[in-house]
Amino acid sequence: MSKVNTFFSVEGITDSDRIIHTPSSAVKENLLYVQEVGKLKSLKSHKSERENLASYLFICVLEGQGTVKVREKQYDMRQGDCIFINCREHYEHQSSETEPWKLAWVHYNGASAMFYYSLFLENNHGGNKFTPVDVRKFEEMIDKLMKLQAEKELLAELESNKALVELQNEMIACVVQQKRDNEKHDVNLNEIREYLNEHYHDEDVAAYLTKLTGKGEEELNQIFKKAYGIDLYDYVLNRRFNVAKEMLRFTIKPVREIIEESGIRNNDLFRRLFADSEGMTAEEYRMKWAQWVK
Repeated sequence: MSKVNTFFSVEGITDSDRIIHTPSSAVKENLLYVQEVGKLKSLKSHKSERENLASYLFICVLEGQGTVKVREKQYDMRQGDCIFINCREHYEHQSSETEPWKLAWVHYNGASAMFYYSLFLENNHGGNKFTPVDVRKFEEMIDKLMKLQAEKELLAELESNKALVELQNEMIACVVQQKRDNEKHDVNLNEIREYLNEHYHDEDVAAYLTKLTGKGEEELNQIFKKAYGIDLYDYVLNRRFNVAKEMLRFTIKPVREIIEESGIRNNDLFRRLFADSEGMTAEEYRMKWAQWVK
């Protein structure tokens, strides 16, 4: 067991806490085993490309956003999203320049890994990416795996195998439930969420989705809330508010333009969001967080 930079870390570009683990030959032949597990915070945007690794990679986005490309398909990853990758295939990942991500991940391999990966893809309409109701459950699993790798003994190897099986089971459970919800309501929830992420600023975003799905606004909202644990309208407003904060931090646009371009479009609502969520005005938030002001 050692702490060195490999799959993710680039000195001065990421701040990471990781553990690399080398199991015994017997464990490799019979159990699931950790190769590397950890957490990182991106300090600046950079692209990392890998392929032909005898490994499976699970990543969950704890903060910020970025992109992951698997083969020829690119996934926009935001807080709460997860992705499962066969590292024998070509993949790339890159953090956002304006909203750097914080990740938790594990590289692993071993008996049944290929079976679970195939089962995952069979049941996941979103390809490699999925969005659990609560990403904290997966973060806790990563924390448990990190703790176990600090112990060099057989029981820790057995517990790591058990934890990896639990991780795989939870991934499968998430995508199977998502698939059932999609079939039950005849809507693709991943598609809806991606549309909201890209078109959050549109005034008629909810009306378009009702036209797209054939569902009434209230019914669609209930389906979305059951799947993601948040009201559809609150999800859109939260996205708009995060974009407004991003523009305050990383652009010199005046507040009146930010109110409009973020999609909030209401001065009173804009002020109330900052008062309730940040305890300050938008101008004070900019002075505190924007490096260019300093």
